[in-house]
Amino acid sequence: MSQSLVNQSQLIANIDKLVRDVVFHPIRFEDIKDRLNESYHSFMDSFDPDLFYSQTIDSFVYSTYAVVGDVDPSNVIWDHEKTQQFIKIISCYENDIKLEDNARYHQECQNKQNLERYVKNLINHYSRLVFIRIDLKYLKESSHLVTIEDFNTHMNKLREFIGNKKTCFKYLQGNAWALEQGDENGGLHCHLLLIYDGSKRQKDYHLAKEVGEKWQSITGGIGAYYSYHDTERKQGYEKNGKLGIGMIHRDKPKQVENAVCTSLYLTKPDKRNQHLKLWVPSMRTFGHGIYRVKKRRSLPPISK
Repeated sequence: MSQSLVNQSQLIANIDKLVRDVVFHPIRFEDIKDRLNESYHSFMDSFDPDLFYSQTIDSFVYSTYAVVGDVDPSNVIWDHEKTQQFIKIISCYENDIKLEDNARYHQECQNKQNLERYVKNLINHYSRLVFIRIDLKYLKESSHLVTIEDFNTHMNKLREFIGNKKTCFKYLQGNAWALEQGDENGGLHCHLLLIYDGSKRQKDYHLAKEVGEKWQSITGGIGAYYSYHDTERKQGYEKNGKLGIGMIHRDKPKQVENAVCTSLYLTKPDKRNQHLKLWVPSMRTFGHGIYRVKKRRSLPPISK
């Protein structure tokens, strides 16, 4: 875990926002210059060529290099002339950024279709299921210590526990997860969906609490979580006819509809700028379990 006081994910979010503001929105010239002087040195100091970056970040690196070349970032001052050059060059990447955004949107649409099919298959197979929704993140005072490599390590450990189906994951029948990065603060977080056999598990509040505590343990105490299963929160959903967590019965269509809608929050294509802007090689940002497995009872044999 990095001991630097530089918040890697916050820096990346700031650069992504700067690029999008310059390319897609009217913005004061002085504002651009100030933000370049505020962020450029720290960003370049933390830049890791072994990581993968979104097109906005790559475009920033290419554009600033075209202006200042190999000059030590600590010696670069973004004056009027350099800022003008940067604006001119970064604007050339507008189509590349749009292409990546469109590709991401279509991937989210595909993820949504796959997740909906997966969840509906589970609901049709079991008479009742317990749906758990929890967001996994980091303590605000410790988030600057967390790198994307740390986040990836923590998620790998979590998925290993989920796969083993022990302790708080016992009787788990389905799962899905989506990794995101906050737009404003750059906070790395995971939206997690867990689906348990309703004949074996109840008490969704306690289940969500156990999962949150497992995340805290995985992260060495710097993890935090947000549970949707507090009584008051669930009552609010129920009052509005949108309760889709807790015990879901297959023969209650409204419960089923709400559970599917709750699940699909993980794959909202129109969610703006919440995607990861950097990742380690081979890092996945979305996934769900497999429905047709040999151990799932009463399914026709899987042909070889």
